[in-house]
Amino acid sequence: MPSTLDLAERFAGIIALQQQALESATDPDKVMKLIVDKTAGITGGAGAVIERLEGQELVYAAASGTAAEFVGTRLPVDSSLSGLALRDKALVRSDNTDVDPRVDAAACHRIGIRSMIIAPLLEGDTATGVLKSFSPRVNRFSDLDAYALQLLAGMTASALVIARQYSQRLVSEARYRMLVDQNVAGVFRTTIGGAIVDCNTAFADYLGYNSREELLARESWDLYAHRSDRENFLTALQRERLLRNYHLPLKRKDGSPVSGVVNVSLVPADGGESQLLGTLVEE
Repeated sequence: MPSTLDLAERFAGIIALQQQALESATDPDKVMKLIVDKTAGITGGAGAVIERLEGQELVYAAASGTAAEFVGTRLPVDSSLSGLALRDKALVRSDNTDVDPRVDAAACHRIGIRSMIIAPLLEGDTATGVLKSFSPRVNRFSDLDAYALQLLAGMTASALVIARQYSQRLVSEARYRMLVDQNVAGVFRTTIGGAIVDCNTAFADYLGYNSREELLARESWDLYAHRSDRENFLTALQRERLLRNYHLPLKRKDGSPVSGVVNVSLVPADGGESQLLGTLVEE
């Protein structure tokens, strides 16, 4: 029976690792490296591995201890103990890999594994991989070690979801930035209140500004000779939600009049407030 102190130490280690993982959540590889480096100590193992599911194989995505040099190793899901944990979505344990018929004893010997515990990484009801702690000693792991690994696996799955979502958002934003910057038309995004959230160089050039940064420091209202021109524009847009080939009177930085043709729509933004996203071409 584990002591209260032992339980407290395990939980403290898991909570500390969770905080570190969240602080590193912008980088999936860094998150995985951090987790495998800490998991062995928390669970009493000599090393740890995160295996990610790719098709019908599990791939060593990150590893510590004697398994570190085997990153990239692929295991068939159908004939590995990790695959069993993945399929059953439950923790599995081998106290002696030398005699356990469920494991590949030769592969375990290469890495130096004689006992191990494996927990699935679950995203909702879907298993995406496993977290494994291992030891070169037989009968190394206790029930408390197994429980600690389950907690770590849950934390790991959540941290990797956050890291993946962050990475996907960065890729999406990079693609958006490329499309905006390379567009020959003026591209703009503003709030209904008048803040200029984003624009490309073509938009700034058309209105006579030296750079997009200079224009971003202004308000949308500064781009109109008459306040009523923007008010009429907003009224039409809020009524139609999408305006095509709308003729809009504007003014350049030096105050001279200019008109353009805009295609613009109201799009949802963070916080629920809609924004104007559109393009401007010379009339």
